Amino acid sequence: MGITFASLSHAAKSALVSMAPAATTPDLPLGHVHQALAAALGFNSHAALKAAVQSGEEAPTYDLATHVLLDLPRLATRMSELGHPTRVNAVTEAVRNAFDTLLPKAKLHDSVSDLGDEIHGEVADAIETDNSYSSELASTNAYGGDFDLSFDEAVPIDQARGQWVMVAEGSSSLDQDLDRSFSGDVIDVSARVVFEKMGRRVLGEMVIEVTGASVQDWGPDPDDEPADFEPPANGAAEGARNV
Repeated sequence: MGITFASLSHAAKSALVSMAPAATTPDLPLGHVHQALAAALGFNSHAALKAAVQSGEEAPTYDLATHVLLDLPRLATRMSELGHPTRVNAVTEAVRNAFDTLLPKAKLHDSVSDLGDEIHGEVADAIETDNSYSSELASTNAYGGDFDLSFDEAVPIDQARGQWVMVAEGSSSLDQDLDRSFSGDVIDVSARVVFEKMGRRVLGEMVIEVTGASVQDWGPDPDDEPADFEPPANGAAEGARNV
């Protein structure tokens, strides 16, 4: 049957019980756990999530999930609406525990920035092995490559349908061979990271498409510039006219 919303909810409920026995902490109804998990997955209510499953927006099972961006602000808001503002941290931990237990291969993230940090190495590797980058690197007298990349959403993850794209842009700083003439030591790079969406905030397969690589323009060669010209002082010029 696979890992479903229901199985994740039951796992979160069990985690809550194990963290805080009923003898010391009031029980949290399973229905409220449903609401909390639905909020973490980007929905205002469990009913809204069920409607998304029926429409095909949300997958019925999450077995192939690779990344999940938890909507923690929405979870906190929903818990307050349900009358449990002091249990937000415990429920958040229980939700994390449920995913870690049932979907250990899926990475959990609190923000798009966190996801960018997670995939930075994979994207840098894809760029470094792409022909466009190799060609630009060969045109320099440099080697190596220290990648500095930033990631932005092409469309907010909650709004994207079918696929979700992150745009990676940045540069690769190279080490210059001092025995050879300088021909650039920074390559500007860009890529598209395309995820298949399994849900509003649940991602599946990732594909990296390198979209650009070019040696950064370092300006004109100083040897080609004319020597600086300084006009004579006013007094010197006046004296020359009177000779």
